[in-house]
Amino acid sequence: MLGSTNIVEITVENFQAEVGEKSNQVPVVLEFYAENAAPSVEMSALLKKLVESYQGKFALARVNVQTNPQIVQQLQVRGLPTLKVISQGQMAESLEGPQDEATLRRLLDQLTMSPVEQIREQLDVFLANGDRVNAIGMLQKIIAEEPGNFSLHSELCDLLIMEDRVEEAKQILAGLPADADGIDKPRARLEFMDEVSELPALDELKIKLEQDPQSLEDLYAFALVLIVDNQMEQALETLLTILRQDKTWQDETARKTMIKVFVLLGKGNELATSYRRKMFTLLH
Repeated sequence: MLGSTNIVEITVENFQAEVGEKSNQVPVVLEFYAENAAPSVEMSALLKKLVESYQGKFALARVNVQTNPQIVQQLQVRGLPTLKVISQGQMAESLEGPQDEATLRRLLDQLTMSPVEQIREQLDVFLANGDRVNAIGMLQKIIAEEPGNFSLHSELCDLLIMEDRVEEAKQILAGLPADADGIDKPRARLEFMDEVSELPALDELKIKLEQDPQSLEDLYAFALVLIVDNQMEQALETLLTILRQDKTWQDETARKTMIKVFVLLGKGNELATSYRRKMFTLLH
């Protein structure tokens, strides 16, 4: 064994246990290497870094080609460096020659993602393309299989609201626990929609602001309409403008609204991170 429990030196004797059987628990990356060979040294350093980064989601099994010719011949290794990825006892991938970190991460992400993470990735693809209809259909299908996953229900509600299927969303929300994971997101979106229902249209607000660009009431109304229209960056910039003029206006409404927008954008969103930093700098 090496320094990490997820890194092991492979021999003919431990191959079945450390590769075949282990691959039923996590994917196993077989690294074929030679001592002091420059390409092998570089690949080894990268793989050890990835093992640490993925925190047990895959195992690294290292095969010294100079001391294990039988394994080399059996797996038809022709050059160095070579990687063989074993998952569920089957060969999932074979990579010959140097590999960069991005390529390996893409492969490992596909192999190590949980079903929920895979759903999230596919949803992100749909949403990046503006395809909320297919995203909704996918969520409904998964929810039918996993009715107890309340985070998926919350995500579905939010997309239904964005598609103007508000009553459907409200019916689903009414049946969810008050502390369901992600429920704050559709709730916040509904609150914004309620606030906007009696406000002027976007074009009318633009005209009003041209006439009086310092009007905090009109700036706030403009921000709300932008939020409902999913123009989040311009909405956050408008709320930041209000904060610059008056940090405490209407019981810190601009600050509180920015925080609700951060909820809508979700954890890890780059826009939310950027404007959270700007807001903090301005307030402190």
